[in-house]
Amino acid sequence: MTIMSDFSNTPMIELAAIVAEHLDSQGIKVVLVGGLAVEVYTENLYLTQDIDMVNTNHQPISHLNQAMSELGFTKQGRVYVNPTTPVVVEFPTAPLSVGDELIQTTTCTRIGHRDLPILMVDDVIKDRLAAFIHWKDNASLVQAMAILLKHQLLPERFRGFCLHEGSEKHYELLSEFHTCASNEELSTMDKLETMLTQILVARL
Repeated sequence: MTIMSDFSNTPMIELAAIVAEHLDSQGIKVVLVGGLAVEVYTENLYLTQDIDMVNTNHQPISHLNQAMSELGFTKQGRVYVNPTTPVVVEFPTAPLSVGDELIQTTTCTRIGHRDLPILMVDDVIKDRLAAFIHWKDNASLVQAMAILLKHQLLPERFRGFCLHEGSEKHYELLSEFHTCASNEELSTMDKLETMLTQILVARL
């Protein structure tokens, strides 16, 4: 039976909470990761167009397909789509991890009257740092920095992770980026992107 399928006027973060709540009611445990988790922790400085959730209790794909169909979503390739919204939902492969670290503890953010399971803020930062280190994705480093600044966290907190996943040079870049961004009190993604580009060019 279809529970709700028209999400044309539903904000993405609310849609994520609806999906998580419905899946939980069907015995499917999920945790929000990826770009929308970044959006939550940057308080909308970063914006995305998809929802990434990891199925943490490893339910069969047939069960997931059925539960998503009750919300009007059908699977197309790797993502689930609904004709009433441009937002797509994807379920990255378990286990829940960042880099080589398995995630043992998650949290929830309150969306209206729903709880949305989500990675802890430190783990979202580590996830973005890992993407930068392993895939040379500069945008991910900018996202990590936006969260660091928003939550007043220091790079030293992530030195061990940077060294384990990459090298001292990755940590040094993170530290320099943080110092420059803090000194200039940067508060937008565009300004952070420009600052990172200037640092990288100066290092050539």
